[in-house]
Amino acid sequence: MRASFHSRKILKLLLTVGLTTSIVSCCLCPEPEKDEDTKPVVLNDVSELYLSLDDAALPPFSCIQDVRTKKQLFFGYTLDLVREHNQKINETREIVHALKEKLAQADDDLKTQDTAGVPQFELIFNQEEMNWLQSLAKLHRVSHAQLNEAFFSELLMSMDIIPPSMALAQAANESAWGTSRFAVEANNLFGQWCFSPGCGVVPQLRPEGATYEVKVFETPSESVGQYMLNINRNSSYEKVRNIRHSYRQQQEVIPGTSLVGGLENYSERGHHYIEELRHMIGYNNLSQWDNTSSQYPDISQLSIPNC
Repeated sequence: MRASFHSRKILKLLLTVGLTTSIVSCCLCPEPEKDEDTKPVVLNDVSELYLSLDDAALPPFSCIQDVRTKKQLFFGYTLDLVREHNQKINETREIVHALKEKLAQADDDLKTQDTAGVPQFELIFNQEEMNWLQSLAKLHRVSHAQLNEAFFSELLMSMDIIPPSMALAQAANESAWGTSRFAVEANNLFGQWCFSPGCGVVPQLRPEGATYEVKVFETPSESVGQYMLNINRNSSYEKVRNIRHSYRQQQEVIPGTSLVGGLENYSERGHHYIEELRHMIGYNNLSQWDNTSSQYPDISQLSIPNC
């Protein structure tokens, strides 16, 4: 009743000052609700996508004498890092999907070429969104000349999660369960190389004339992130990305045992390296962690002794 009386009072006042009926009607109409699709997409910081998510130092795994305990602690520790980075990747993929949907919902005339022969993407995405997409594409070495459907498909194919089973097997293999010199001195769990003088640790058995070093990371978490970026953008691992994409299309869990089949170029051991990883995955039952709902056993009662 109070709302109705208030409206009549406003109407009488407006008519008194000579406003037209159309203006009165406009003033009294409620503001139309905004379409949900017009809400801006919340973007994240592309530069932080593969950086360290955990500042913790590498535990002293070399102090653990019991092999079973060492494995449990190493896998539990590394799985947490892998899942944290995969979550960050998935969150970013959701943003890309939202922008892809924005393109799909745009009027057809905006997606066609203008008189100059250039698609009018600036009328679909705001400048911040275009800059974000271009930065993400540049990070993953994806062509961003046109922000069309093909662009989004290629970007999503490149930027995706790494199955935990594959990451755990590679980390254990490359770092000797977190005990290698490069793991301890450089926080490097995946044997990644760098080529600028002083960028890493020089291997003792580096061939004469070689210039590579084993890259130093600030934290083990950063090592995990950069390993994932390497898999996601290096041309040597295009086969890995193709296999992963096929499972995405089928909406199935992405299995590490299949993806390792694309790692021929990761190690000089080639096919033998792939078979070694598959054996590690099977022997240690690592495939169970490819399902995001699988919880790692409680290892809080296990402790790492002092050396």
